[in-house]
Amino acid sequence: MRIGLLTVISAVLLLLAANYAHREIALAFNRESAADLARITLARAEIATEYAAKRLGEIYEEGFTDCSRESIEMLNHAVYSSGPIKDILIAKDGRICSAAQDRDTLAQNYRDPVDGVAARNSGIVLNPLHMGDKAAMAVTWTFDDGTLAMALVNTDAMVFDALPQALRETGAVRLSLTNGRTVGAFEGPQWQIGGDTEKFQFRSERYPLVVRVHIPNVLLNKLNMDTSGATKLVTVTASLLLAFFVARGLVPPDNASRRLRNALTHGEIVPHFQPVYDLRSGEMNGFEVLARWPRPDGSWVSPTAFVPLIEANGWAEDLLDTMVQKTAQEMQDILEVAPKLRFAFNASPAQFTNAEFCRRFLRTLQKVGLDPHRVILEITEREEISDPETARRCIDKLRAAGVAIAIDDAGTGHNGLATIRTLGAAILKIDKFFVDGIERDPRTATLIRMLVNVAHEYGMRVVAEGVEHNDQLGALTELGVDSVQGFFLCRPLDATGAKQEYARHLAVLLRDHVATVEKTDEAEGEPVPLAVSA
Repeated sequence: MRIGLLTVISAVLLLLAANYAHREIALAFNRESAADLARITLARAEIATEYAAKRLGEIYEEGFTDCSRESIEMLNHAVYSSGPIKDILIAKDGRICSAAQDRDTLAQNYRDPVDGVAARNSGIVLNPLHMGDKAAMAVTWTFDDGTLAMALVNTDAMVFDALPQALRETGAVRLSLTNGRTVGAFEGPQWQIGGDTEKFQFRSERYPLVVRVHIPNVLLNKLNMDTSGATKLVTVTASLLLAFFVARGLVPPDNASRRLRNALTHGEIVPHFQPVYDLRSGEMNGFEVLARWPRPDGSWVSPTAFVPLIEANGWAEDLLDTMVQKTAQEMQDILEVAPKLRFAFNASPAQFTNAEFCRRFLRTLQKVGLDPHRVILEITEREEISDPETARRCIDKLRAAGVAIAIDDAGTGHNGLATIRTLGAAILKIDKFFVDGIERDPRTATLIRMLVNVAHEYGMRVVAEGVEHNDQLGALTELGVDSVQGFFLCRPLDATGAKQEYARHLAVLLRDHVATVEKTDEAEGEPVPLAVSA
């Protein structure tokens, strides 16, 4: 009796200890993940500030500071060819000139600068500004001869997508100068000032910038806390052993990077395939391969949460290898019967500045038996191409082997059309941000038409991403876009679903073709041969 009672009491105590340990480990993981979000946001702000200062220095060194016609053209080119910079102002010998549409914002800041904070280079000062109802930042460089150059940086856009979907409703992100003035902010619809939250704050060592990520404690204590019945059973059975290991500190606490590394190693990150459709013929001409990370409960980790961590840890090439290998394995049958389909994979600009990257990628294609002519490599614009010459040589090798190059998220990042032309890209992908704006702002259609015309002038095809409504599809067709993808047409699917969608789409094309043949027969009284390409 006493043995049984002691066994029950010991089991209850050990189960409570194991449950407490599980909650503490999950909470540590949640906190580390939130801290990683803050670090990534700060890194994006540093890159944008560094890029603005670099452009101002180039304008000064090249002598485009006299407000002449050539200088104004150079300012416009600098603004147009960059993502974060929205305006540039030059002041020299009493003359002031600027580019773009926000010249009043910079002119007012030039006349009456407010709350500026100097960087490590004392000639560079950062000021808080506003573009309409959004926060922004001015980067001002006063050179030794008194010439002043000022860039308007859209810092608010850098925090808009910082939080994953699970945190966007109640979380908040704030980018500010070290004097406390805000230069970028995002607050979820249910965010409460003064609520019970935990703050994750990081300060830049290069610029007077501070990032604060606020996460409600109720979320930190809820996410990743649920366990299955089987897990609870195992916990009860092994509670004594687990409690001993946890108490001794022999089991290291989990964190975001370790879980991600394990997921890559064990093949937990899988490809999903979003179809791309030709607007003229209606045919499916390929898939974009997207990385997806399933949780044990059947939900999915947001790519905005784990892809930046992969790049920050230097595992981007491992992820790309995994996507290529799994695509070749899971889509082998469709590769054999549909020779026109091409598969687009994503890569960061940093990968193209690594001389070994191209050789490794081509070796991977050869190893898995994937024809380079069936492959598109998309360069994302999340960061600037730091070494364009190395990137160009790398891309030349890929193109020579048959790989096509696409510029993803065109117009939203750091690489302007001048860089795109230099790289010799074959495809330009218009970001969902611009597609969404077609219905709200007529100027967006003008911008898309300009991008389409420039891309076609360079001999590039244009693909629009994020199509979610029929009206958008019609507008993009009128604007000359070549191909489209988006939830309105088809969501990203696993390999089985993608192959079923391809078969269904072929059946629809065949049905429409048969209907056309029958109408022709009735009109002309002559048989017409049936031919539908795979």
